[in-house]
Amino acid sequence: MQKIVWDMDPGIDDALALILALKSPEVEILGITAVAGNAPVELTSANARRVLEYLGVSSIPVAQGAEKPLNRKLADARSFHGVDGLGDCGLPPPTTPLHSQPAPAFLANLILENPGELVLLATGPLTNLALAMKLHPGLSQFLKALVFMGGAYELTPYAKGNQTLFAEFNIWEDPEAAQLVFSQSADLVAVGLDVTQDPSTWLTREHLEKLSLGPPAAQLAARIIRRTVERHGHCELHDPLALAAIIWPELFEFTSAQVEVITRGPERGRTLLAKREGADVRIAHKVEGERFLKLFLSRLLEGR
Repeated sequence: MQKIVWDMDPGIDDALALILALKSPEVEILGITAVAGNAPVELTSANARRVLEYLGVSSIPVAQGAEKPLNRKLADARSFHGVDGLGDCGLPPPTTPLHSQPAPAFLANLILENPGELVLLATGPLTNLALAMKLHPGLSQFLKALVFMGGAYELTPYAKGNQTLFAEFNIWEDPEAAQLVFSQSADLVAVGLDVTQDPSTWLTREHLEKLSLGPPAAQLAARIIRRTVERHGHCELHDPLALAAIIWPELFEFTSAQVEVITRGPERGRTLLAKREGADVRIAHKVEGERFLKLFLSRLLEGR
């Protein structure tokens, strides 16, 4: 079992990843931190608790974090994720209180209290993590690994930006935070659009109907994705694939490289493979999409 601390911005695909994690014995979530990204942080922190409460989980603390990127205003993605950030699925407001600490301090303390034991999973902009690293320089050295969803590395035909022509949303939202994280001496694993935009990993109308007839976890997933599938014909599973790199790493192939982030101008958020000595980031460049989707669905449909 991998112990994880999770920084997220739920978000449709963050919520789907959280549902998958709660159905997966390979991981134990010790804490969740919420960051502004897909929606304002008040919504993302509420959405994490909404999902946990719907599935009867009360033991995982949720801390609220940065309300905007390091050096710029927030530009959220509610035009895609819905007014509530969860596909307008109608979940009630949460009743569980937030953790008393702000997310950067909570992250840092949890990592320092469990040296070498935690995998940090980041599925939103990297602002909270960057702030935690500023609070505690060298913090990344206390992590077992850092797995994040972000970037488009031009390693596959699918690596087209989903925010601009070149940029993936999480990196584009806070490129300065991403640049700081990429500079850390840690076991960094990047799951980007190179694999998450592979159509073999997408949920379709057929999957939506199967989920809607399943147990509570599957029904919740169906409620969250319905708006997206009905509008676009499919739902991409960016963040569940990042989680899959932890629980099913054998599904992936990786390329090692150093990464630079363009922080300004029309190519803001573009992730470039740096031509320097050393190889600091393991970047997913291939995934067994059909096998991943079968495993994802089987976990959510367990317990019919």
